[in-house]
Amino acid sequence: MTRLRGTDVLRDPLVRELLASRLVGVLATLDPDGGVHAIAIWLAEHEGAIVLATNAESRKVRNLERDPRATLALHDSRPGLEVCGASIRGRASIVRGCAAAPLIELVHRRYVSETGLALPAVAEFLQGDDVALVLEVEAATTWDERGGRADLELRASGEALPLVETGPRASMVAGDSG
Repeated sequence: MTRLRGTDVLRDPLVRELLASRLVGVLATLDPDGGVHAIAIWLAEHEGAIVLATNAESRKVRNLERDPRATLALHDSRPGLEVCGASIRGRASIVRGCAAAPLIELVHRRYVSETGLALPAVAEFLQGDDVALVLEVEAATTWDERGGRADLELRASGEALPLVETGPRASMVAGDSG
């Protein structure tokens, strides 16, 4: 594990690699009772910060209005010990209105093609993102077990169990919004 602070976070080669990859992050905010609310979220790097798109009525926005502290976990994990990631801590500001639109678009275009953004159901769904969260990075912890002795031994043995992807619920495939 490596601990990073300030501007060293976004300069770190592993953090750069993770941010350059099209990964889904997990954003953690603090609930009023002190519990952690963690939710998967799209992201993009922009001008020395990390931008996320969401809905103004979401729990994470309510949490950040009360307490701007947040942690974003990024990881690229494979079977066995071929794992790496970063837990990035900072303070998030909420950008609303006209100023949010280009930031939200930056995030959406990172995950969906121009043609995909024009699909009616996709466009309608993504219209729900009406605020941008800008995470000003303060510190991070990173880990990278890829290529380590245990990772190499496990891969060579073929004994790492595969990760299993999930699929859409049957009712979602049939068009029921559940």
